[in-house]
Amino acid sequence: MAAPTNDSDPIQMLRDYLNDNPNTPGFFRNFLINRLGDQILWYDNKSRNFKRRWERYRKVIIILSASIPFLVGLIGEKSMEGAPAFWLKMFIGLSGVLIAVLEGFNSLLKNQDLYVEYRATAEQLRQEFSYFLGQAGDYSDGGDAAYSKLVAKAETILASQNNRWTEAARQNERAAMSENIEAFVQEYLRKKGFQMPANTEEQPPASEDSSADSANSDAPPAPEPPKV
Repeated sequence: MAAPTNDSDPIQMLRDYLNDNPNTPGFFRNFLINRLGDQILWYDNKSRNFKRRWERYRKVIIILSASIPFLVGLIGEKSMEGAPAFWLKMFIGLSGVLIAVLEGFNSLLKNQDLYVEYRATAEQLRQEFSYFLGQAGDYSDGGDAAYSKLVAKAETILASQNNRWTEAARQNERAAMSENIEAFVQEYLRKKGFQMPANTEEQPPASEDSSADSANSDAPPAPEPPKV
């Protein structure tokens, strides 16, 4: 019986299986070592890295956010007049900038989202192998057919993850396009509850000639703002 996995060795089950079954077919042994085990380790390590980065950023943000109101209250004290007040204001301003930068990095790099997603992928791959070991679900028949079923299941999980990563990369690329930056920022602020000032400047009515010219123009339409 395979030992439960632990943080020090996320593919312990695979190692135990290969040790207990030396007659495993070569193609399946190669798949477990170079494909399934390699992918579990990759997703597990990436998940840890994203988690550590997200927690570091969040700790700094929490500390600075909690200290700013306290420091603002000290500015009016007599002992804080002159140079101390100047440096205190400077620190508060820089803290606000750092909070915004760290929040932006967390949002851009998707540290929390990727930490959760990669962790879930690694656990899903381990779960499929657990089903295989216990001959449960699709592997209840056992035999050589179980080898092919595990390969197909694992590849389906990995393909699904790759598709999600590709779509996320495309969304980031569209959001980073220079002509879409303003629209992206406005949409982000709107979702956060900030009201953008309306443009009250009156625009001159378009003449029929200009409307006809624009309708017959060969220029492509303006790009739509990215969907966030």
